[in-house]
Amino acid sequence: MTVSNDHHKIDIDGKLYEVKWSTQENVKEDQHQPMIVNDKASRLMIFIQWARTKLHNFEIHGGSKDQQEKQEQQLCEAATKGDWKAAEDMEKEHKGILSKVISKDREETALHIATRFNQAAFVEKLVQKLTKDDLEATNIYGNTALCIAATSGAVDIAKFMVQKHNDLVLIPGSGNATPVLIAARYKHNHMVSYFLQMEWILKHMEINQQMELLFSAIATDHYDIALLILKWNEKLALDRDINDDTPLHIMARKSNTIGTKNNLTEWQSCFKPIYKKKMMQIQAYQTLEKMWGIVQNKIDEDKISDFILHPSSMLHDAARVGNVEFVRVLLHKNPKLLLMVDGSGKNIFHIAVENRQRSVFNLIYDMKLFHLDDLLYHFNEENISLLELAAKRADPGHLDRVSGAVFQMHQELLWFKDVENILERTMRIKKGKRTTRELFIQEHKELVKEAEKWVKSTANSCMLVATLIATVVFAAAFTVPGGNDENNGSPMFLSHKWFTVFVVSDAIALISSSTSILLFLSILTSRCAETDFLFWLPLELVLGLGFLFVSVLGMVLAFSACFFLHYGSHISCIPLLITGMAIVPVYWFCVLQWKLWADALAALHASGMSCLLKCRQNKWF
Repeated sequence: MTVSNDHHKIDIDGKLYEVKWSTQENVKEDQHQPMIVNDKASRLMIFIQWARTKLHNFEIHGGSKDQQEKQEQQLCEAATKGDWKAAEDMEKEHKGILSKVISKDREETALHIATRFNQAAFVEKLVQKLTKDDLEATNIYGNTALCIAATSGAVDIAKFMVQKHNDLVLIPGSGNATPVLIAARYKHNHMVSYFLQMEWILKHMEINQQMELLFSAIATDHYDIALLILKWNEKLALDRDINDDTPLHIMARKSNTIGTKNNLTEWQSCFKPIYKKKMMQIQAYQTLEKMWGIVQNKIDEDKISDFILHPSSMLHDAARVGNVEFVRVLLHKNPKLLLMVDGSGKNIFHIAVENRQRSVFNLIYDMKLFHLDDLLYHFNEENISLLELAAKRADPGHLDRVSGAVFQMHQELLWFKDVENILERTMRIKKGKRTTRELFIQEHKELVKEAEKWVKSTANSCMLVATLIATVVFAAAFTVPGGNDENNGSPMFLSHKWFTVFVVSDAIALISSSTSILLFLSILTSRCAETDFLFWLPLELVLGLGFLFVSVLGMVLAFSACFFLHYGSHISCIPLLITGMAIVPVYWFCVLQWKLWADALAALHASGMSCLLKCRQNKWF
């Protein structure tokens, strides 16, 4: 038989024997009659005797199985904790143990284990001791240590391995996925960026892997990676995934992702979160422009419609989620796409109205790419018009963009008014015997009830607070701090500056709280018709909350002024402390009521913009 340099382990009666020899000779077995021995120990002795006579440099080392397992366990613990000194000492005693499999269940070496536990310092020193073949060792799942680093996103550990063995990035792991693909699947884009710095990696990747990498980069909003992949292979912009979607279809369904092509402003560069988001939006815009340019260059004009509509219309998907920049880029390059309809016969103007996407609605309107006939287009068997779409109640997901039934009703009414104003010179389509206005009232009957209940409950609570403040500050006006002079009845602190602050603050609090009471009373006595939610109810709510805040602020200032009058000349720290504590209720009032006030202000602003839109329409038509 032919024997080469090798080593073997033999287990006999619980004893583990390591046998080594080295020779390059063809060794022929004895031709004598073989000896039949049943005893295991006797067989070992016969083998050793034969090996010593036939093999050069024969060595045998004996040890217990338990001792071997104990050594492996100790190295495993050292790798887990990152204890390099202990591992180095074990390597001195047991040569080659650092490259051996020490985890039987996963079949992993010390490198696999240290990488899994992110022991970067340990890995750095361990890699220096290992060969390239050792770095290529795989565990039971077929993963190298670099694949494990890609799974956890440990870029520093990956650098140590790649610097030692550059081609390690090409060795696939579980599922035949390379480390860069594994990192993409686990959304470790910093790891993907590191791998793709070596652009030759893309050259060695299969087309389906490149495509998966591109889709993953777009899905996780890392468009710098997407641009790099498209630079290497432009045709990927036309490929489809298992759902038959192209990269453009994926981008179309992402809202608030694509920004403008404008560069960063100076103030945006100063804030890291704002800078990162703005850069992402700019790169998304560049990716969109590049891919749409590829589509226009590579696909015939008569086939672009099929590309857009299959498996779903990317233009309609973008309009549905409010992806206004996506719509802008496609319509700017090809305005005829505006008239494209989906399977239900809807164009993107219908989709924008149906899904209450005001940014898309305003974009299409401002681009002046449509004719009035397009707005009257009937798109299904029931002949539902654009105005009737606006009259229908929106889905809960669209209504929940604003808080409170009042502002939800305001948004619905505003949408109906805007579409109605556009179509005011055209034929109004009826559905059965009902007009679109009647349809709107019927569809929003429950929302009106919810809005009325909510706004009156809010007004009642706020009016109670305003009444309490008015009562307190009114009484304080006649019980001035320090009392009155017995001779002429004048206040004792009349000439003091803090007394002036007290009087002015108290008067402001009284007037503001009284005004707030009247405003909230007006809401309580309102009939809450549909049209009231368009302007007057939001206005009264904004003013009522504003005057209530002023009254709270005036009351707190009057309270603080009293302390300065009594203690300011003797113990200055007490009034300062009390004033600081008095700011707390003012702060919490702002925090707790800010969302409500902001929604009310937004409603008023939208109403004002609607009036401007109507004026612009009159000039246009």
